[in-house]
Amino acid sequence: MMFIIGITAFSIVLTTALWVKRMRTINRVTSMMNVLYKLGLQRLVMARPKRAQEVTASNGFKVLLPSAMMLPTLEEVLKFRMRSDDIIVATYAKAGTTWVQEIVWLICHDADTQAAKAATLGKRYGFLETPDFADVTQGIQTLESWPKNKRRFMKTHLPFQLLPYELQNSPKGKMICVVRNPKDNCVSLYHFHRMWVGLPEPGTWSEFLTKFCTGQTTSGSWFDHVSKYWQVYQERKSSMYFVSYESLKKGLKGEVKKLATFLERNLTESQIDAIVRHCTFSSMSKNSSTNYTDVARTGAFEFKASKFMRKGEIGDWKNHFTINQSSAFDEMFEQRTKDWTLKFEFEPA
Repeated sequence: MMFIIGITAFSIVLTTALWVKRMRTINRVTSMMNVLYKLGLQRLVMARPKRAQEVTASNGFKVLLPSAMMLPTLEEVLKFRMRSDDIIVATYAKAGTTWVQEIVWLICHDADTQAAKAATLGKRYGFLETPDFADVTQGIQTLESWPKNKRRFMKTHLPFQLLPYELQNSPKGKMICVVRNPKDNCVSLYHFHRMWVGLPEPGTWSEFLTKFCTGQTTSGSWFDHVSKYWQVYQERKSSMYFVSYESLKKGLKGEVKKLATFLERNLTESQIDAIVRHCTFSSMSKNSSTNYTDVARTGAFEFKASKFMRKGEIGDWKNHFTINQSSAFDEMFEQRTKDWTLKFEFEPA
């Protein structure tokens, strides 16, 4: 009897091992993460890394990642097949991604704010460069299996050079690029590093500012990221839309109308007004479908360190930059952007 039990157990283990070996690397990562999550050991998945790691994608592009385990996902992204009706919101991290995601989704769903409140953004959008995780994050696997008759909505913080080859080589679908003045972007990213345990400790504000200025955060160089998207935008204005965080703050209704035109959606004035009311910072920061409080149960975010939607202001950088830091940053900014036609606003109206 014991012999039969032993043989059976061995067969099960061997079969499982062979099955796992045949899985794509990204699926093995997802399976491991989900098993740990179900066992209540998510902290093993979310353990804060000591430092970002530089990895090289198969196309030769170098990028900093919280973990080398993310490299297989990047390789899947490069091979990802685009659809003609895809919508992708592309940003440098903490530039206004969540805000524009919600606006875009509502525009494409006739300002149905009730439907928006009924499902979190994580359930309505796929995060291109992440694997699926539990019932919180829909990653690249969900995007791959998205129903053919249903339009895909996705977000990404990747540099343009790491987007799917299909998208790099020719326009496909609609892309909305969101940019934010780098001083406020840096401050917001600093506080995000404080709260998300999947990222390295930010260190002091001065230390993090140095990393940001030298492209050593896990989001890479703000200058390189924004510059490349702006360059591509000049050639693809029919399929790409560029909007700044500051423009949204200063004229939300006007920007919603422009986005609706770009997305070829005819909305009534009352629908536009409904989107504007729903998408104020005050409204979204209290809305559980957009403020990411649902992620707390995974252990990924430490809301005691910072809120995900913290202030939403233009000019909060003044509360962090010293006079010398601001002066040095301005000098560097002028030098790095002297050939840009893209302009930024650093002060509220």
